[in-house]
Amino acid sequence: MTDGIIRPFADEDYWQYGITKWIEWDMKKDGYRVLLSGPSGSGKTTLANAILCKTARNLPGCEIYLLDYKNIDFAYLDGAKRYFKYDGCTDGFMEFYNIFEERLKYPDSYDWLILYIDEYPSWLLSIPSKEQKDIMSRMARLLNLSRAKRIHIIISCQKPLGELFSVGSRESFSHKILMQAPSKETIGMIMPNFKEEIETCPTGVGYCTVNDTNLTKIRVPWSRNIEAMQSDLWKAVDR
Repeated sequence: MTDGIIRPFADEDYWQYGITKWIEWDMKKDGYRVLLSGPSGSGKTTLANAILCKTARNLPGCEIYLLDYKNIDFAYLDGAKRYFKYDGCTDGFMEFYNIFEERLKYPDSYDWLILYIDEYPSWLLSIPSKEQKDIMSRMARLLNLSRAKRIHIIISCQKPLGELFSVGSRESFSHKILMQAPSKETIGMIMPNFKEEIETCPTGVGYCTVNDTNLTKIRVPWSRNIEAMQSDLWKAVDR
């Protein structure tokens, strides 16, 4: 299937009755802004892999920039053209950002471009404060202006603290995902409208909102063919 439709997770309410009802995302629509949050061991990385690998397979010609400061969960991509690790993450971000700025200048049609940042806080807090503010400003611009330029942005972090984003930019994410829902504090950061409805979940289960509405309880099933998925992602990162 190469129609841009991906199925990153299933509806948990149906799952409890033995029914697998996949939630579909159309990656050929305007750019997605995905904020993926959850503690270590919550299933966050499994979901990130599912989103990226399925996008790589079903969105023909897409190019993926993957910033992996910790160089752990995506180390299998080491050597691919657009895989940036540790101190190289800032260079990768700037390369991506400059492409975005070029796209703003012209009304041309482009191949899809995806930016994924793993453990965003770890990278951001590793650089000097002046650079942090510059990165946060550029991130805000990306979130606000790149949607119509065939750009998807996916950011993963354990806690999406407000100080990691320029004022108002955290609210620019169209899709917010909270795996395991560990604390009221974290829920209040990204899903304040649903504080009373969200409950702590087991590993691989969490919640998703779209434009701060439509709360859905989700489950991330384990992949049956990890090697094939990783191969698809490698091609898109090395393209």
